[in-house]
Amino acid sequence: MTRRSAIGFDRRIDLEWLDAAAARAAAGSSSAELRGYLWNLLDDVIGGDSARRKTVTVLNHVWGDVPPTASGLRTRALARLADATVQERLALHWAMMLATYPVFTDVAASAGRLMTLQGFFSLAQLTRRLVGSWGERSTLTRAIQRIVRSMIQWGALRDTDTRGMYEAAPETPCIGHETGALLVEALLIDAEASSTPLDQLLRHPALFPFHLQLHTGHLRTAAQFRVHRQGLDSDFIELRGGA
Repeated sequence: MTRRSAIGFDRRIDLEWLDAAAARAAAGSSSAELRGYLWNLLDDVIGGDSARRKTVTVLNHVWGDVPPTASGLRTRALARLADATVQERLALHWAMMLATYPVFTDVAASAGRLMTLQGFFSLAQLTRRLVGSWGERSTLTRAIQRIVRSMIQWGALRDTDTRGMYEAAPETPCIGHETGALLVEALLIDAEASSTPLDQLLRHPALFPFHLQLHTGHLRTAAQFRVHRQGLDSDFIELRGGA
């Protein structure tokens, strides 16, 4: 099974639910305890046991029962929560979703590319771009819709005056180097590549809501990375095993 076979992220997720899940995880709750807490939190908020269960599953996969590849990132992200600004807290959630849900990464990257090209995008444009890697399936269409609506609720996107068109929020918050490094780590986890050009990651379209105050020196001193030079001026970065 490839990393891009299961969609998974098929619910609209509110920012306050992510904050609650992260706070409980930071307090040491197990995955089972987190699921129970979220189930009670969403009582009378989400109608129907099936919809509530699916929402809990998404939240738990982001901050609780994460894939093994994202366990180190989760530890570092949880350690950053207490000192994070509101904008950095969203960036921490964003990093965890990049690392745990490939469909989230692909939706964010496609939206970022389209906004760079034309300043806006539609759901139809996003869907056409993602069909190549995910296939034509109704679950993909629903996932794209719900991820976009989630990003709007978080303040990363907004509706335009044209129905069905979306654009980036007017302000791009600055993200400090410690949280910025976690966004880079998440992209490396998603890419599953041994080594990636650093400038490609720093300009990655999936990071469109943020301005990273980050440079090579910050990453060279981070324990989870190995940075090496290729050619005269090209820095490549990879994850250290077991970091």
